[in-house]
Amino acid sequence: MTYDLFEHRHRFAIWAAARAAQRGFASVAVLRGALEATDIVQFARDPESLVTDQTAFEAHHRVWCRDVIRRLKQKGIANVTFGRAAKLVAIYLKAMIVIGPHEATSLASVAHPPIDRILLRGLAASAIDYPQKAKWRGATWTTLDEKTYYDLVADLRNILAKGEPFWRLEQYWTVEDD
Repeated sequence: MTYDLFEHRHRFAIWAAARAAQRGFASVAVLRGALEATDIVQFARDPESLVTDQTAFEAHHRVWCRDVIRRLKQKGIANVTFGRAAKLVAIYLKAMIVIGPHEATSLASVAHPPIDRILLRGLAASAIDYPQKAKWRGATWTTLDEKTYYDLVADLRNILAKGEPFWRLEQYWTVEDD
């Protein structure tokens, strides 16, 4: 293996994703193994993957999250949820693609932002006028199942202006949880 910039970024992205999704759940090593057992690394390395749309991305996203869940359950990890797998995937792609060298690609525009309590509370406290807004404050990302996760993603996409990149939603996320 050549230690190049991709590998350097990959290691950081794995660490950041695992630490963000960890929350007393599983070790960085186990989460790394689960993520690397998917084809997300090859996907991130393939320049053709950078040109995608929401539908194609979400098909990949579902497979990655389901594969992560399956791998973690095989390792005997308890409390495995779609929300936890989705955050692992989102942070990885954020570090590798969205804030990496491919921020202007269609993949960067459609990739899901990391959904967590800080983002959901920030959205709930914002001036956004949306019918589902009251539910966001009480939503717990660590317990989201697949259907609830994608329903939430659909709601969150609807609050952005047409064509606006999905990462822009993170303006409602802060580095501190006050």
